Amino acid sequence: MLRRVLLAQTSFLGDVVLTTALARVIAEALPEAEVHWLVRPDAVSLIEPAAGTGWVIAFDKRGADRGIGGLRALARRLESKRFDAAIAVQRSLRTAALLAMARIPLRIGYAGTTGSWLYHRRVARTGAHARDRLVALARGLGIEPAQPFPEPRLAVDPAAAARVGERLERAGVAPAERLLLVAPGSAWATKRWPAERFGAAARDLVPARADRVVVIGTAADRALAAEIARALEGRAPVLDATGETGFADAVAMLERAHLVLANDSAPAHVAAALGRPVVALFGPTVPAQGFAPLGPRVRIVERELPCRPCSRHGSARCPIGTHECLADLPASAVVAAAGTLLEANAGAPARREGS
Repeated sequence: MLRRVLLAQTSFLGDVVLTTALARVIAEALPEAEVHWLVRPDAVSLIEPAAGTGWVIAFDKRGADRGIGGLRALARRLESKRFDAAIAVQRSLRTAALLAMARIPLRIGYAGTTGSWLYHRRVARTGAHARDRLVALARGLGIEPAQPFPEPRLAVDPAAAARVGERLERAGVAPAERLLLVAPGSAWATKRWPAERFGAAARDLVPARADRVVVIGTAADRALAAEIARALEGRAPVLDATGETGFADAVAMLERAHLVLANDSAPAHVAAALGRPVVALFGPTVPAQGFAPLGPRVRIVERELPCRPCSRHGSARCPIGTHECLADLPASAVVAAAGTLLEANAGAPARREGS
């Protein structure tokens, strides 16, 4: 009997969000089993509210756990947890080696990867969307996932929700105000829709579709937030929350949103997993690659160009020097998508965790 299962997923935050669909399949099929996670440090606060306190382990592969010494130390920590099975969600030789070093008795991963010889069971990587490919890994545990596959889902940390509530109250935000959350950042420059376009779209969406604009992101996104605020002067109040919240608070802020505008980035996935309406802007990547946010409250806006996709993750600069996939994407297209999305969901109950 499987009592403790480990999901090893130390990729980007959006990939971690998509992996929650696999966790849901396992939890439903094996209700007595504990589903633990191994994630990068910044994903701990993202996953822990849904997974459970103490059930999420950080793998700081670029810090404390780097090198062979760090890998061995982490392997000893994992071995002490006495996991019955582990699923290597990534196609990573390092992850495969770590699970083998931890002597986990049942190790599962994708067939045909560089570390697949270290697995006891190998699963074909099939499916149009990453969610489908991830859910397929449950077959390594003897679980045949039922169709339709579940959507990714997150929970909000109560303490973070309280902090965000206090933050919004201090800023004069009334509980009934419709918040337009804008996430203009991305780790990849080519994935960023120009800040002035975000500002133009927000300007057209308030006050008809939203009452107030909140900009979220890291400290590196403060200049983008300032540009968005300038576009909205005299139109609607803007709360700049960039660089001042941890990821748990950002999740709680997204949960309060009436509408989210985001690039192809983690906030789009988080908003979708929280059941919030989200319009996601795609440039160098395309949904057909299988990494788009999922859910009935998601709309993708993109331009059809022969040069797309030019990358799997995005890049620092446009390969052909034009960046026309996003630089020429008009604000009007985003405003129209937001309008149809909100109208389609008018009267629909907002999905909260547990509903």
